[in-house]
Amino acid sequence: GNTTVLSSSPSGGTWTSGTPTVAIIGSSSGIATGVLAGVTTITYTLPTTCISTRVLTVDPNPAPITGSSGVCVGSTTLLSETTPGGTWSSSNIAAGSVNSSGLVTGVALGTFTISYTLGTGCITTATVTVNSLPSAITGTLSVCVGGTTTLTDASGTSTWSSSNLGVATIGSGTGIVSGISAGT
Repeated sequence: GNTTVLSSSPSGGTWTSGTPTVAIIGSSSGIATGVLAGVTTITYTLPTTCISTRVLTVDPNPAPITGSSGVCVGSTTLLSETTPGGTWSSSNIAAGSVNSSGLVTGVALGTFTISYTLGTGCITTATVTVNSLPSAITGTLSVCVGGTTTLTDASGTSTWSSSNLGVATIGSGTGIVSGISAGT
């Protein structure tokens, strides 16, 4: 997918790729574009039929970055990459940072790009959005078995869940907690 510019003199020659499935090249521009990982021979032919050749290696791109594309301010999410030997970087460390293991930390609201770059210069990227934390949960934080209580947060748009459905359930969109058994 990347390009490189080749040149030769005198000008006026024609460029060709020996294996267009690996790399293509503009016949007059000398701009080679990698198509598939591999090796091809690039030929520069003058009108006098004199030629010059060069081997061009097309390196593979890293695998796609996987993991969550969202993180909250002050929280972390782990991105992963299966191609070894690359380095992680963030396009905007004011919004979010990434360490050498792919752990992304949300710093401030916004969107930024995480890059994973191999030593060959081949790169893959992922966009990460830093979201605000939900507001504090309010309401009565205890309930009797068989009873209900309502929890709220200032946004009013939260999705609720219970970490222990054997103790209490909560309506996903309502915040209504139902006591099931004694516990936390």
